[in-house]
Amino acid sequence: MLALWCAASGLHAQTLEQAGRHMIAQDFAAARAAAEITPVQSPQEEVEQAWIIGLSHMRQDAPRAALPHLERAVTLAPQVTRFRLELARALYLTGQDERARYHFDSALAGQLSLAEITAVQEYLAAMDRRKTWQGHASFAIVPQTNPTRASGESHVMLGGAIPLPLEQAKSGVGVDLGLGATWLPHLGRDLRGRVHVMAHGQIYEDSALNTWRIRTELGLLSLGDHDQQIGAGVNLQAAYARAGRVMQGVGIHASFQRRYGAKTLVALRADLDRLRYPQVTNKAMDGWRAALDLRATYLVSPQLRLDGGMRLAKHNARRDFNRRRDVSLRFGGQYAFAGGVTAGLMASIGQTRFGAANPLLPQFGAARDVTGSLNASLLHRELSLQGFAPVLQFGAERQSSNIPSRSYTNFRASVGATRSF
Repeated sequence: MLALWCAASGLHAQTLEQAGRHMIAQDFAAARAAAEITPVQSPQEEVEQAWIIGLSHMRQDAPRAALPHLERAVTLAPQVTRFRLELARALYLTGQDERARYHFDSALAGQLSLAEITAVQEYLAAMDRRKTWQGHASFAIVPQTNPTRASGESHVMLGGAIPLPLEQAKSGVGVDLGLGATWLPHLGRDLRGRVHVMAHGQIYEDSALNTWRIRTELGLLSLGDHDQQIGAGVNLQAAYARAGRVMQGVGIHASFQRRYGAKTLVALRADLDRLRYPQVTNKAMDGWRAALDLRATYLVSPQLRLDGGMRLAKHNARRDFNRRRDVSLRFGGQYAFAGGVTAGLMASIGQTRFGAANPLLPQFGAARDVTGSLNASLLHRELSLQGFAPVLQFGAERQSSNIPSRSYTNFRASVGATRSF
């Protein structure tokens, strides 16, 4: 038995070696045939088999046939840069630019020659040049312990003397839905128009909790080397609840994005909006809001990417106690394990300071809130359907405030889908 096992093992190795020799000789059909008849006995042999079959299809201009084998190679060995490069090329050739960009980005974190880095940058630029529209869709089922962010306090003292009962936290299950599209018409070699429309809502069994936001952006986008994008335009937005329209706004924005080196991508965006709240008496919340968002991604390796960001915002409402300043920081990352599992973790902390005390709660002074959250995600690359992989997310959020009725805790989970895998 031992002799038979050793002979079989030698035959398997020999068959894969023959497939490798056929690849070197550019006899791709023979290489693929040799690899396909090899019964694999270890993960290493399975990786080699998937790679030879996938690469042979690519060398014969058959990216669709190559895709499942290249996907398998990346699943088993996500740290290998060469596998990700070839998978990204296959996705690019089959028109799956969003997923191709994800794997080109991951490959840039590996050991690449100058020629390979240049080739990746050319692919990224080509995707930007040929893209004239982009669809946006998100769907998740979200159970939460406290969807209304209700306080744990039972009462609040109005004016320091009158106890007012507070609604207690209730759990709920909602559907988080986002739909939209971006049109990028060609106005010049590196100049695009930009029309972006996005609707995002949360729908609950209790319709009183339902909310919708609609945002439209009209502007221009200039493309450059190193993944550079410079944009500017106007914003139109509105928010709706059961009572009807609760917010509307008009404003302007400017944005900048650029890759520094092969591993770092930085994006910056500034917004200035005039907001109105039609259902708030005396226009107490109406005013200008200025916001600055900074986002950075650093690719440590083909398996590990780190993300961070900062947001600064100031809302100059008509009434002092509605004026506010916000600052928040976030940091996290994503790691691809061998075997197909990808896990992510993101932590954030933010502070909000209001301009004056609420006249109904003068005993507490101006509100000062600190909000922290921790979110984890999990997906498996091989559980995909039509280019989407299901994502399981868990989150915890806690807000502490000098006004007890503004403090709350919420835990949530969601099941959604992503194309970044």
